[in-house]
Amino acid sequence: MRVQFGIDLDGFPLDQVFPDNYGLEEEDECDIEVEPLFEDELANQATGPKPKRKSKHTKVYTTAEDNLLCECWRDIGQDPKTGTEQKHSTFWIRVHREIHERKKFPPYQFVSTRGWVSISKRWRTI
Repeated sequence: MRVQFGIDLDGFPLDQVFPDNYGLEEEDECDIEVEPLFEDELANQATGPKPKRKSKHTKVYTTAEDNLLCECWRDIGQDPKTGTEQKHSTFWIRVHREIHERKKFPPYQFVSTRGWVSISKRWRTI
């Protein structure tokens, strides 16, 4: 009867004997003179014409919009009814609603159609 010592993580028995060249990589049988190199492919891609993208940039935020955003962020973030543990989207939707309610009254009175994603991205800049 043979005594089994166990199996290692690769599934080989612990008393397995491996040949001396086990695990050594075989040489590539690739002729680099004939086959194109990866660098050549990248160079060919870089020289091609680049398609122009349309900008998704909207108008620049005004100082009044920035101030209102800061005030609404502060008021919504410190609201004791909801607390500070809100989802990202829920928080910014609430800030968005607050901004669009307050923008109609003094001292702001401006027209804006910005969405909550745009507002949250602007906050990262501020």
